[in-house]
Amino acid sequence: MVKFRIVLVALLATLGVNLYAQTEDIIPEKYYGREYRYQGERLQYRVMYPKGYGVEGLRFPLLIFLHGEEERGDDNLMQLKYGSALYMSELARNYQSAVVIMPQCPEDDSWAIYDRMADGSIVVRENPEQTTSCKIVEQIIQFYLKKQDKIDISRVYLVGKDMGAFGVLDLVARNPKLYAGCCAVSGYIDPVRMKKKKVPCRVFNGVEDPIVPIQSVRELGVVLKANGNDSDVIEYQDTKHDDAWEMATSSTDLMDWLFEKVKK
Repeated sequence: MVKFRIVLVALLATLGVNLYAQTEDIIPEKYYGREYRYQGERLQYRVMYPKGYGVEGLRFPLLIFLHGEEERGDDNLMQLKYGSALYMSELARNYQSAVVIMPQCPEDDSWAIYDRMADGSIVVRENPEQTTSCKIVEQIIQFYLKKQDKIDISRVYLVGKDMGAFGVLDLVARNPKLYAGCCAVSGYIDPVRMKKKKVPCRVFNGVEDPIVPIQSVRELGVVLKANGNDSDVIEYQDTKHDDAWEMATSSTDLMDWLFEKVKK
C-alpha cells in the first residue's frame, strides 16, 4: 500500500488538499448523465467509468456516493460538488479504479428519514421506512451488479456526506450482505440497527457538530466496534458539521482503508 499512499498524497497536493470542488470547476463530461425509472418514480445520476471498463477479463469495484441536503435538486449536477474531485484526476482513476455512481436526490425527498429538532439537531428513528430515492439507489446498484463480467460484486462501496451519511448507514442496515465497506461523514443511525452487521464502517464526525450529536455517534461507535470488523468512529476536535467532510477527505487513509475491503 506504500505506492498507493504516495500517489494519493501527490494527488491531494495537486488539488491543493481542498476537495471542495465547486460545480463550475467540475468537468461533467467525465460523469455521464443517466436516469433510472422505477415504479413510476425516477432518479437522476452521474456515472464515471474507469479506464479499461468493458475490456474482457477486467472487473471493477462499484462505488456509490450520496450527497448532502444542499445538493438536492433536478439539475443532475449539484451532486458532483463534493466527492467527485478524487475521481477527476488521472492518478485517481489509475490507482482507485472503480465505477463511480453519484445519484441526485430530489428536493422533496431524502436519503433517509430522520427528525430535525428545534435547535437544528437531528434525531434518528428506531425503525424508519425507506425513502423512495434510496429504494431507487438500490435498484441502480442491482442494475450494475448484473454486469458481473465488468463489476466485482465483492467490492461494492458506499460513501456519504451529511444527509448522504444517514442514507449510507440506512442502506447498510437494510442489506448488509451486499456491501464490502462504507464511510459516513457527519451522519449516524440508531445503534440497534447496526448490531451484528458485519460491514466494515467508518463514521467521521466533528466533536463540535451541533447537528449530529457527538454522544450519539459515540454510542454508535460502541456497537460498530463490537461487530469486530475493523469499524470505527473517527472524531475531529474543534470541528463542526460542514468541516468534517474536508477533514475526512484530506486524509490519505480514507480511500485506502475503503478499497482494501472485500466482501467475504
